[in-house]
Amino acid sequence: MLAKDIMTRNVISVTPMMSVRNAALLMLANGISGLPVIDDNSAVCGILTEGDLIRRVGDNWAANDARERDDRQGLNTYIQIYGWSVGEAMNSHVISIAPDTDVGRVGKLMLLHKIKRVPVIDHGHLVGIISRCDLLGLVIDAPSEKIARDDDALRLAVATRLATDLGLSSDKVTVTVKDGQVCVEGTVETSVQRKAIRSLVERIGGIGGYVDQTRLPVHKKPN
Repeated sequence: MLAKDIMTRNVISVTPMMSVRNAALLMLANGISGLPVIDDNSAVCGILTEGDLIRRVGDNWAANDARERDDRQGLNTYIQIYGWSVGEAMNSHVISIAPDTDVGRVGKLMLLHKIKRVPVIDHGHLVGIISRCDLLGLVIDAPSEKIARDDDALRLAVATRLATDLGLSSDKVTVTVKDGQVCVEGTVETSVQRKAIRSLVERIGGIGGYVDQTRLPVHKKPN
């Protein structure tokens, strides 16, 4: 799946000369946490986020002596915090993508740069934006693995996946299925392994429930 398949196309943007107050009102009115900033050439020149605005409040209240803040943060940061316009408060370092970027790469960029939204640029113009919520939607809409619904097919599918994905062969765990309900029995090494089994089973389509009868090994106390 590509960025153009999940991006928001009707993007609300602001200009560098807009006041930060009006930008904040725009965020609140539309229920959004970030705004791309568009210059006179219709190019994205920055991003203004709720974090940028909250930072202004936090830094304004953090200390009373403006001169101390000036020395501590530097003039550029001082302007970013106290300037009245979007152009002064925004982050001008913009991470953007093309419409044909794979959504997996979009997720990696967000994690790598610790950002919540990525503008989509086509031939120098803003055509959309992708937020973390758009990626979460993919998780919600992801289809389960579809297999036959009879008990034997389910048992075989679960047992096979336990062996290939988690290294749990039939000599370690036993899988039974009755009326679509999957039961896994046996001794597992850790609680994390137990959770992994549940995640694997619940990902398989067609099950009518999961019964966990696995157990952790009993460690005998030394005499």
